Amino acid sequence: MAWRNMISGESKLPEKVMILDTTLRDGEQTPGVALTIDAKMEIAKALDELGVDVIEAGFPIVSRGEEEAVKRIVKENLDAEICVLARADRRDIDKALECDVDWIHIFIATSNIHLTHKLKMTREEVLKKIEEAITYAKDHGVVVHFSAEDATRTDLEFLVKVFKVAEESGADSVDIPDTVGFAIPIVMKKIVSKVRENVKIPVAVHCHDDMGLAVANSLAGVEAGAEIVHVTINGIGERAGNASLEEVVVSLHTLYGVKTNVKLEKIYELSRLVEKLTEIIVPKNKAIVGENAFSHESGIHVHGVISSPETYEPIDPSIVGRNRKIIIGKHSGRHSIEELSKQFGIRLTSEQTLKVLMEVKKKCDQGIKMTETEFLKIIEEVCGKEVFKKPVDIRGILVENTLDKSIAILSLNEPNNKLYFGVGRNQLEAFLEIFKQILMEEKGAEVKDYKIWFAQKPKGYSESEVILSVNGLEFIGRGVHPDPYIAFAQAFINAFIQSMQRGGANG
Repeated sequence: MAWRNMISGESKLPEKVMILDTTLRDGEQTPGVALTIDAKMEIAKALDELGVDVIEAGFPIVSRGEEEAVKRIVKENLDAEICVLARADRRDIDKALECDVDWIHIFIATSNIHLTHKLKMTREEVLKKIEEAITYAKDHGVVVHFSAEDATRTDLEFLVKVFKVAEESGADSVDIPDTVGFAIPIVMKKIVSKVRENVKIPVAVHCHDDMGLAVANSLAGVEAGAEIVHVTINGIGERAGNASLEEVVVSLHTLYGVKTNVKLEKIYELSRLVEKLTEIIVPKNKAIVGENAFSHESGIHVHGVISSPETYEPIDPSIVGRNRKIIIGKHSGRHSIEELSKQFGIRLTSEQTLKVLMEVKKKCDQGIKMTETEFLKIIEEVCGKEVFKKPVDIRGILVENTLDKSIAILSLNEPNNKLYFGVGRNQLEAFLEIFKQILMEEKGAEVKDYKIWFAQKPKGYSESEVILSVNGLEFIGRGVHPDPYIAFAQAFINAFIQSMQRGGANG
């Protein structure tokens, strides 16, 4: 269902929108994120497979590593246009030209706040700088995308003048950045409308999420006719982040009936990749890609979804590469209890399953939230500790960190109380190295996906999920522990046990 017809009289929706992804530039400016060249290459290739139109690969004047990453991405000859950021300065533009990119994204601030306190320039000086920079870049045969930094706090009449100068100087498109996330949707719509009335080239929007309005402002821009939207995977970026690709694109397709070239079914896979490489955890309640986005716990909702998924799901989860998930609760059945128990490496008898189910319903009737920790507690109370005994289990874990690497040691009770050693750039990589060793004897076995949810309070529990792919079969393991990396190891072992019990691994 799209609202296009209802809002057609008051909006100027384009038929199609170009997606400019800036995960590798603005996304990397997320506090604490520093991507290696290899990581940038991996994300760039995945973005290209996703179908984004333009990849903003970086800001090459920043460092030699940044420049090298951009050059390597360019050499991949991806289908997407490769763009880099440059100030309205010949040195920046020359460095961008050296990278042989398709687009140069030239920017300069235009608000009185920036002119007075940062640039120390007059409006006339800024206009001259814009003209010189764009003319110089266009003389070298590249596509120029021009941004007026802090556009939403710039005097509107001056902003229009800025974009007119940019267009007259040869810019191929102009961008309206909400640099500090200060706009509201109705204002963004008015700004875009005003700019579109005065320039003939495409208009873009670049929104930040400081007030939680990045996606709303981006969509408001499209309502006013913006034909290019800047986004990042998972909404990462400076401060509170940028407009998230997944929310903007899915909203355009399903709510507005506006097309993009993005392959929706690849969204979740790329979200997970960026989450791992940046180590910025996606919140469970994040729209589209969060763990709970297509999870159902309420009995009424579960009944509705089972009868007809569209009752409580705005879209089929498979459209974005997801699966529906039913959470344990008072309306759960025996199959749900059995499946979740297996994910913790626990095999219950039919009688035990029924007893656990009855206790789950009892606890839920008392208003107790059925977390994974609570679920395991119920199993222990009903069935005793003996059900937790496993053919393979963790005897001990030790992690040591040095200045440049982490070393992990995992001791298992089987086979033969063996010790496994792993080394990586961080604790996660060290454990993944150990998992590879454990799986080494089995052909076609790999850790397909994994996730860690860190404890939200000092004495809380961290949760982890690991998905193993063994000979074409998938096994989901879960772990719960105060230490996130012990939970991670538990999840792997619990998935590994399932693969052994189904004949998927030798053990």
